[in-house]
Amino acid sequence: MSNPRCFTLKKWFSELLNADFAQHNEIVERIATSMSTDADVTNFGKLIMNVYETAYKKAVSDYKTEFEKMGVKISIGTQELK
Repeated sequence: MSNPRCFTLKKWFSELLNADFAQHNEIVERIATSMSTDADVTNFGKLIMNVYETAYKKAVSDYKTEFEKMGVKISIGTQELK
């Protein structure tokens, strides 16, 4: 943990990618060394989350479109927990 930014990025990516992380370890280390401030890490994390969220929403939309072509109506929304 001599480089806390690298440690943080590796933790994020390993949690997100699980077993697939190992093949990306080298590039994550390189990215981490180029981040000179904590704000860089925070902003990079926001970027990754935005990409992840956008991809998830696109996948849901694509599945919804395909189901509708088969005549299945899908409603996607949030449900409040009580």
